[in-house]
Amino acid sequence: MTVSRRVFLGAAAAAPALAAQTGATASGSGFKLRYGPRVGLVQGAVPEQLDVFHRAGFRAFEYNGLPGNTPEQIRQIRAKMDQLGMSMGTFVVNRGGWRPTSLPDRAAHPRFLEDVKRAVELHKIVRNEVATVTSGLRVPHLTFEQQTRNAIEALRRAAEMVEKTNLVLVLEPLNEKVDHAGYFVVYSGHAAEIIGGVNHPNVRILFDIYHQQISEGNIINHLGHYWDLIGYIQTGDVPGRREPYTGEINYQNVFRFIHSRGYKGILGLEHGLSMPGEAGWKKLVEAYRRADAFDS
Repeated sequence: MTVSRRVFLGAAAAAPALAAQTGATASGSGFKLRYGPRVGLVQGAVPEQLDVFHRAGFRAFEYNGLPGNTPEQIRQIRAKMDQLGMSMGTFVVNRGGWRPTSLPDRAAHPRFLEDVKRAVELHKIVRNEVATVTSGLRVPHLTFEQQTRNAIEALRRAAEMVEKTNLVLVLEPLNEKVDHAGYFVVYSGHAAEIIGGVNHPNVRILFDIYHQQISEGNIINHLGHYWDLIGYIQTGDVPGRREPYTGEINYQNVFRFIHSRGYKGILGLEHGLSMPGEAGWKKLVEAYRRADAFDS
């Protein structure tokens, strides 16, 4: 038995008691919103991680690295989802890296569209709700306007590939101040310009609260302003990209606003733990229970 396996078993054993403590039940989450922890927050094989998530009251999850699994592994994940009644949020479409699949670069579009085709195939098996598209890096020899037009063109072609499915592609702005220097789509307004240019219901914005707090702040106003274009939301406090109450964001107010707008999608917990192991997982669950305890 490996060390990571022992850590996982400790988290799994603690989960039923934690669920009772936080008010979760076997039949319902006890949450007002659909929070989805990311695969990797606890140790173990993916189906075992879903057991831990479910016991803590979560009924959804996300898994950026799903395309790296074998077909058999993906079928096992789908079987576990069916067993637990869980939904999947997002995985990342772009497998080829940020320059080989860069939306601002027309030369990279064929490889990007190959990744979209692969995403559709995976969606047919796992039936995830959305899939993340990253813009990739800026192209120095092109103007900003030309790069934007190229990104719109790529996503229009991608939209044609997913329009007969239930899959929604979500374009994610990322911050370049801390994490992703050279990334092309940084601000909500730029993402909205691109999504507006694509003008297709299966292509929306992924609003990652962590990234947008760093890039532009004013989270609730930006959520409201671009609400009709947002297809998925991710969380993470600033600084540090960890669970709520480790940084500066008032997540209870943010979640109250999201709930008030009738959001039915998953909120992906796209962050790390402020403490390692079982203690860190328990702290995360308690943080989301606290942040979710807003007056509706």
